[in-house]
Amino acid sequence: MTGTTEPYAGWTWLAQAHPAPEHALQLLLRHGRAALETGLRWDAVQVPEVTGLLALELVRGPAFRDTSRGAVLFLVPPTGGWGVHGTAYLTDGTMVCVPAPDTRSPTPTDPRSPQPADPPDLYWLTPPDGSDTLTDPITLFEVLAASTPDREGPLWCGLCGRPGPTTVTHRPGPDGGGTHVPAHEACVVAGIVHGRVHLRESRAEREGE
Repeated sequence: MTGTTEPYAGWTWLAQAHPAPEHALQLLLRHGRAALETGLRWDAVQVPEVTGLLALELVRGPAFRDTSRGAVLFLVPPTGGWGVHGTAYLTDGTMVCVPAPDTRSPTPTDPRSPQPADPPDLYWLTPPDGSDTLTDPITLFEVLAASTPDREGPLWCGLCGRPGPTTVTHRPGPDGGGTHVPAHEACVVAGIVHGRVHLRESRAEREGE
């Protein structure tokens, strides 16, 4: 990745992936993480941990690990499509919890050093430097496609981001369109119920006017 002389360039660059960048920057500084929005500056490809860690040897660009999901997420430019089985392509305003740029791997470089008592569940494997450099999606696609030649393995839910048996649902886009994504049946049902509740509330508000 291209270097930069601005020490907080990575912080301000990350914060731009939020409708209120100043608020996002404060969250990163105070809490070491923030929920950022895909589709504004970048999208994210979520990959199972083992596959993602191996892919890091062949791709360059911002990537972080989320041990609570058992995943590695690569930041990529918004692209028109994605088709690698066992991965999730997060776009169209999906909120992604992202660590602050100074949150790094808890693994000590010296094997004689003790492991940290409370390692972070989110940390950067390749942090952003603020130069607007992203992971090349074509290279990432080729690496991941080569590492998953068959269709076995976990299929990730495009709604909640977790692995497990899925069906297909439609995720609306901000322009009224959207994409078809794999999703857990429970997530689909929850989305339908939430939509019906929202519709009833909106209707009640209009009738009360």
